[in-house]
Amino acid sequence: MSPHGWGLLCHYAMETPMRQLGRPVVVAWVVIFAIALAVRCTAAVYWQNQQADQNSFAFGDSFSYWVLGHQLYEGNEYQFGGPNARIARAPGFPVLIAGWHWLFNGKPSVLSVRVMNAILGALTVLAVGWLGTLMFDAKVGLYAGVLASLYPGAIAMSILILSEGPFCLFMILELIALYLCFLAPAEQVSRRGCVALLLGAFAALAVLIRPSWLLYTPALLGVVCLCGQQRRQKLLYSSLVGLAFVVVMLPWWGRNYQVTGRFVPTTLQVGASLYDGWRPGATGASDMSYMQEFYRQQTHEDQLRNRVVPDTYEYRLNSRLRDASLAWAKENPAEVLRLAGVKFMRMWNVFPNSEEVGSSISRLVISIGYLGISLLALLAVVSMIRTKPQLTPGTKQASWRLVALCGSPAVYFTALHMVFVSSIRYRQPAVLVFTVLAGVGVAYCVSKISSPPLGIQEGGMHG
Repeated sequence: MSPHGWGLLCHYAMETPMRQLGRPVVVAWVVIFAIALAVRCTAAVYWQNQQADQNSFAFGDSFSYWVLGHQLYEGNEYQFGGPNARIARAPGFPVLIAGWHWLFNGKPSVLSVRVMNAILGALTVLAVGWLGTLMFDAKVGLYAGVLASLYPGAIAMSILILSEGPFCLFMILELIALYLCFLAPAEQVSRRGCVALLLGAFAALAVLIRPSWLLYTPALLGVVCLCGQQRRQKLLYSSLVGLAFVVVMLPWWGRNYQVTGRFVPTTLQVGASLYDGWRPGATGASDMSYMQEFYRQQTHEDQLRNRVVPDTYEYRLNSRLRDASLAWAKENPAEVLRLAGVKFMRMWNVFPNSEEVGSSISRLVISIGYLGISLLALLAVVSMIRTKPQLTPGTKQASWRLVALCGSPAVYFTALHMVFVSSIRYRQPAVLVFTVLAGVGVAYCVSKISSPPLGIQEGGMHG
């Protein structure tokens, strides 16, 4: 994002009562950021010390991101292991790792990249607080920031060399831009067209880091355009969002077309991921042991061909896996429904499965953190139901729109991972957004024990 773009978004946010915040609130945010960063850096050091050596990764995905980042830094072909894996990973996270390689003259330690993710995680905490302040008021923003800084799932995402950490930052920035473009009161923001362009750019950057986010923005924009009034204006802003999205994605799309001769919107791992979720013997957990058989089948078929095909081995393998998965799902609809329920429970279970988290203490901490955020968010929703409508027309309707916006990532990821494989890993970005509603829940609790009560309203701080 260009400095001018960041300046625009900050300018629109500063048109809110954030401009009127006093020094104590600024100091509070500095403290929250410092705590978030310190906790994450400490956790990163501890986690790295648990590995076999200082150059070890806990996940195979981490190694692939590292290799691709190094390839970009060296100026080599963007591929993992060979020419048959040139579109296996989207470039967003590897680009960040390549930048870190440049900062450390090509020799960053694994721990230093964890610290990079910790810094991005601490910035995400600020973004969560920003979102809470814009939607509700400064106190809710502070409460949400504190919760996000200490939420165990967010801390874990910030220290693992996985794409979820940096993705969360751009996801929250997209939600901020989406709120300012479509939901904010007229007095809170001007020049919504510029915000729409930023929204499209943030959405594209999020997809380039986490390709599974591809359908979220068009789905949500469709709902926004169909609901409420001013549909023509919403369609115009949505068109600007789409324009910015396409512009940011074009280099990746063009490169993929150059490689395969086909349009590939994200990566060529969709087929393998789909078969992982829909296949004989599927359990809802990931098990890629079947891949060797598909490699063998595709290689044998290619050897029997008497003509040159326009695409690549990687593209054909992806298509084979996708078609096999869809064929199995069509023949086994009852099993697909059963697996959907299993995957739902794997994703939202209070107690993590033993293979997902190591020690009993870790599972307990994760469970308590998740349960606490969920209960506070639920309390916020209940308080909105019980609170009488404010004097401001449309206030209650606006409240439910904000709840829907905060809940939309959870709905999206749940639907997605009731098809693909599921794990508590995939709920973490959604729960991070829940910390905004949890901040409302904390404010509600404080209002019950303080005098005079706090007034929690949308769009800023109201005395």
